[in-house]
Amino acid sequence: MQNLKLLLQREPAALGSLVASIFPVLVLLRVVQIDEAGVAAIVVAINTIAGFVVRLMAAPVVRVPAPAPAPSRAPDGLVV
Repeated sequence: MQNLKLLLQREPAALGSLVASIFPVLVLLRVVQIDEAGVAAIVVAINTIAGFVVRLMAAPVVRVPAPAPAPSRAPDGLVV
């Protein structure tokens, strides 16, 4: 699983390209009726969404530490 995550992190468009390459075959087999512009739009959308999802899944999670609480001040100006 770690190798797959590293591969997808380096090349997230590979998964989108694989999925998007199946769609034109469905058009050629007349399973889906759509014109060339529609196929192009769907292929771009699949590549974009797959790349975004893969980057979210493969990117390391960075935790930002909470800021230290500000010191409270007494009414006379002394730091407590």
